[in-house]
Amino acid sequence: MLHAMWTRHHLLPGAFLKLPRGEQLFLLASLELELEQEQVLQREHERARR
Repeated sequence: MLHAMWTRHHLLPGAFLKLPRGEQLFLLASLELELEQEQVLQREHERARR
């Protein structure tokens, strides 16, 4: 997850770890939703190509 935050949103791991725990949890949950939505769109795109 930290790698995805870094590569997608330019949030360095050290900066993430300095955030309050509540903000860390919010960012982790938001990124998880983002990644899940991306997987759904990829599956839909693959089905449409068939």
